[in-house]
Amino acid sequence: MASDSPRRPSRCAGGVLVRAQAATEQSYMESVVTFLQDVVPQAYTGAPPTDEKEKIIWVRFEKADINDTARNPEFMEMHSGTTDPPLCLMIGYTDGMQIWSVSLAGEAQELFSVRHGPVRAARILPAPHISPQKMDSFADKRPLLGVCKSTGSSGTSPPYCCADLYSLRTGEMVKSIQFKTPIYDLHCNKHILVVSLQEKIAAFDSCTFTKKFFVTSCYPCPGPSLNPIALGSRWLAYAENKLIRCHQSRGGACGDNAQSYTATVINAAKTLKTGLTMVGKVVTQLAGTIPAGTPDEEGTPHSASRRSPHNPGVVTIIDTHSVGEGQVLVSEDSDGEGVVAHFPAHDKPISCMQFNPSGMLLVTSDTLGHDFHVFQILTHPWASSQSAVHHLYTLHRGETEAKVQDMCFSQDSRWVAISTLRGTTHVFPINPYGGAPCARTHMSPRVVNRMSRFQKSAGLEEIEQELNRAAALGGGAGGIAGSGCILGGGGGIGGRCSPIPGLSSSPSGSPLHAKLSSQDSYNNFTNNNMGNPRLTPLPSLTVVLPLAQIKQPMTLGTITKRTGKAKPPPQISPSKSSGGEFCVAAIFASSRSWFITNPNMKREKDQSRQSVVDSLYIISCYGNLVEHVLEPRPISTAQKISDDTPLELSTCPRACWTLARTPQWNELQPPFNSSHPLVLASDLVQYYQYLLAAMPPGSPGPITRHESSDSLASDHSGQEDEEWLSQ
Repeated sequence: MASDSPRRPSRCAGGVLVRAQAATEQSYMESVVTFLQDVVPQAYTGAPPTDEKEKIIWVRFEKADINDTARNPEFMEMHSGTTDPPLCLMIGYTDGMQIWSVSLAGEAQELFSVRHGPVRAARILPAPHISPQKMDSFADKRPLLGVCKSTGSSGTSPPYCCADLYSLRTGEMVKSIQFKTPIYDLHCNKHILVVSLQEKIAAFDSCTFTKKFFVTSCYPCPGPSLNPIALGSRWLAYAENKLIRCHQSRGGACGDNAQSYTATVINAAKTLKTGLTMVGKVVTQLAGTIPAGTPDEEGTPHSASRRSPHNPGVVTIIDTHSVGEGQVLVSEDSDGEGVVAHFPAHDKPISCMQFNPSGMLLVTSDTLGHDFHVFQILTHPWASSQSAVHHLYTLHRGETEAKVQDMCFSQDSRWVAISTLRGTTHVFPINPYGGAPCARTHMSPRVVNRMSRFQKSAGLEEIEQELNRAAALGGGAGGIAGSGCILGGGGGIGGRCSPIPGLSSSPSGSPLHAKLSSQDSYNNFTNNNMGNPRLTPLPSLTVVLPLAQIKQPMTLGTITKRTGKAKPPPQISPSKSSGGEFCVAAIFASSRSWFITNPNMKREKDQSRQSVVDSLYIISCYGNLVEHVLEPRPISTAQKISDDTPLELSTCPRACWTLARTPQWNELQPPFNSSHPLVLASDLVQYYQYLLAAMPPGSPGPITRHESSDSLASDHSGQEDEEWLSQ
């Protein structure tokens, strides 16, 4: 019985093993009590205190070789014949870090645990892509763990200014990269390692860790991510500090000088004072008494930022394969080599970005956190000015400010989960191709076509193409109707999911998406359209509200004193209770709680495998990993259910794992043997990399083992790196 308790983890081969527990109200309250004992001990006077837990400062779900099914053909044999990869998550403490793996059977296994001071960022580096012309110099050392901690390998460098790469196979440090300024974050894929610095980005080759390219024109962000970037399998997106017209792609979010009537009404309904002020501004501008863009008293800081030489909210996407070595410069004098898109995404500084699994969709957030934008990137082989960036969705969170710390897509890109420092995870429905989410698009276990069979047979597809062509020739995105399309908040005006833009309720503009008839946007639209006539008209923007807002349990409504009288449920702000930050991370994955209801049930007979949407896993700053089961259904207020019926989402916590480390837990440090899950997965991926490259496994690379362990390990990026990064 003790081995089944998350409070008393059992020792297994490789580390601690924690089994899933049913996420009942009692388990939820137990996690809250543990958290409150560390923050406000006076708030709890019930049972005696439990084991003290180490303080968590960051959490993250990791994509590594252990859960990359695309690069490991023997994955089914490793994980009992299943095709669902394990979850890999990392927990950073004030003293060290942990790595966990959660299998499909619901068992969380500790894979790595050290205590060597605070860690700002850490990544498990995937096995690199190799070829006969490009060999892996660290093949016998992998898997590698990249760590940025307070004290680097040299011991004399400033805090967090060194990225150390450790071998989990041998336990030694194989590479150390030093910088003059602090490191903010680490990102990696099978081609490059990206180091995020203050207004700079440095990229290194994943095979040799030599310098590849760097960017020095990043726009700073106040936090939580001080230099936000998004790294996909090939593209790298970052916040540019200027908008260069000659490289600007067609589309994007085009300012807020002109607002639609619908956008004004929406804001007025949300906040009466703000809404009435905006209505007055719009009416005054239409009357011609105040020029558009005239600064007002409330907008003075924003106007001052516009007069500065830097422009906030600009996103640049580069192709890491085709970009040249050295500095990546986007200017009027540069040819834009490797730049695939360059567009305005927000009016405020970018705070967070994330690509979807295919890399074709990009979701962005600004420092206010009111709205999140989803863009579809359609590139052109000639130049970024010929590319198109379609603003498909504006995901409206609310009117209060919030800092975004985590974004994730589902595997089919039909759901987006965005977490803020308030401890709330917002779940939005979207379509990979745009348009209004409805029962037809999200009640199926797979992605459906944009047009239904009825719409195709009725000829509505041809009508839509004709109307889009007429709208493009007219130079505006407005249709016959101008009512806004707001999803997720209940019923609306008829025609909300009509495939015909003129008859739908999709807005011709929003508070963050201007009409194409404005001068700057119209010039950009016509110039790029003449240069690339194959580009389709810009799609109509769809505004989506969250179908679910999952908050962390922060009340004590069911906890009673020994007298039996219920205590009043105190409302505790997560952002205030934990020093201003309430770290949360989320990911979509297959259910791991199928055995809780019936332990004798086989996985093949479990109904959760046929679920419409994967479960949502959320881990918070008190070390509790919770699986939330999502069940979309037609909205209950609909009188008649059809394909176009709006959605509502039911969420229910089903399983939880208590993963927070206590001081009594032993460390689990490398070197690890070949049966360790991380080492085994790396070996299999490398083996098939050699087979794909038509080379025998174990072929010697351009650098021998002696050279890789001596010369590269002693290379601490001296004067040559300083000259490179000082540009």
